[in-house]
Amino acid sequence: MTTEEKDRIVKFVQDYDEIHDQMDLMQQTINELVEKRNGLVERVDDLKEKEEEFLTGLVEKYGPAAVTPNKLMEIARCSS
Repeated sequence: MTTEEKDRIVKFVQDYDEIHDQMDLMQQTINELVEKRNGLVERVDDLKEKEEEFLTGLVEKYGPAAVTPNKLMEIARCSS
């Protein structure tokens, strides 16, 4: 084989190695993003549970007429 042909073979291997390394990095990033997403989903689930408990307590304390979405939004806007 000529030197030029050997160099091309080496270049192909280098290119494939580089692509493989980049794909590994992408997979790591994807895995990290999946973990972050799962953490956020858990936080949302926890928040929903706490919100439901809180709203149930408000309904028990003030009655359902006082705890409507519109009244809660009005309170939230006034607090901002």
